[in-house]
Amino acid sequence: MKLIEGQLIHQRYRLDCRLAQGGMGEVWKGYDIQLGRSVAIKALRADAGNAEAKLRRLRVEAHNSANLAHPNIAALFEYYEHDGIGFLIMEYVPSRSLADLFHDKGAMDPIELLPILEQTARGLFIAHSHGVIHRDVKPANIMVSDAGDVKITDFGVSYSTNQEQITQDGMVVGTAQYISPEQAQGKHATAQSDIYSLGVVAYEGLCGHRPFTGATPVDIAAAHVNDPVPPLPDSVDVQLSQFVMSMLSKDPLDRPSDALVVSRTLSKIERRLLDQQTMLSDSTRIMPSGNRLPRRIVSTPHTFLGSRLHMLSQGGPAEVQGPAQAQAAAIQATTAQSSAPSAWDGIETSQAFTSGLSAPRTASSQARHTTRSNNE
Repeated sequence: MKLIEGQLIHQRYRLDCRLAQGGMGEVWKGYDIQLGRSVAIKALRADAGNAEAKLRRLRVEAHNSANLAHPNIAALFEYYEHDGIGFLIMEYVPSRSLADLFHDKGAMDPIELLPILEQTARGLFIAHSHGVIHRDVKPANIMVSDAGDVKITDFGVSYSTNQEQITQDGMVVGTAQYISPEQAQGKHATAQSDIYSLGVVAYEGLCGHRPFTGATPVDIAAAHVNDPVPPLPDSVDVQLSQFVMSMLSKDPLDRPSDALVVSRTLSKIERRLLDQQTMLSDSTRIMPSGNRLPRRIVSTPHTFLGSRLHMLSQGGPAEVQGPAQAQAAAIQATTAQSSAPSAWDGIETSQAFTSGLSAPRTASSQARHTTRSNNE
């Protein structure tokens, strides 16, 4: 059966446009008419040679992806077969791949790259926890949204520890530029194999090119096995450089123990780099709202306060007065100050408070003080 635009699959999924076509099958953007959402449809090509073996591989991909529910893994919605064609109905990810970002930007700022690597490592950890080894971790299979959210895609050559082996011993599975040394030698892939491949992705993102090149895929795979990894540029943070190089160790036992360790370590490095960037950035200078300088409030003595204190020292009324009465009382007290000497004469109010001087006692306060003295 040939797939054409507008065709309805499984009486539910409409084929809108072909996104990609490869040796095993083709990928379409489709539409789920029941749930009203876009989907990605991966179908085995009808004209593909050795169709039965490839159909078996598609079933394995569906099996390995079925239980991998995680924000950093593209979800599988459904799998079914019709007229010898297998269909994977998956989450549609309208994002660019990390390969596209590498092509446009070359080397990336670690502050931008590290969150992508961290999310990828978290998704891989979930897959590994379910016994699933991706075996083809590369930038083209890491989708990155405009908001920086990551989705791992294409478990087409993945391997599950609880499934029957469908690749022959000694068969090389993966992409030569990102393949681990053990995979290049036809050995069994493990979680550390995916960590190595992610290390190659990190290396490429930090310096703008992959660690090994060659005239043929065989030459590149051989370099992964035999050649030392070239050092990262001196401009790369030392701790980050050392950790990426540990991910690229030839011996799987020398690599990080699992992908969660990778995610957490990269996250710590990212936070430290962010802190350093904040300390060096002029933009972090704290400014008041509206770029206005903060106000400084200075309290100065008021004539009214001095007048009231003088009235109290003379045994005057202490009741609270209205504004007009207060003003009149202040004027009267000021006039009285010029003719009647006071214990406060020659001392400014502010000086009295700051120098620790005590106010003269009134008659009532003097009586209370005498009583306390006699009692003592």
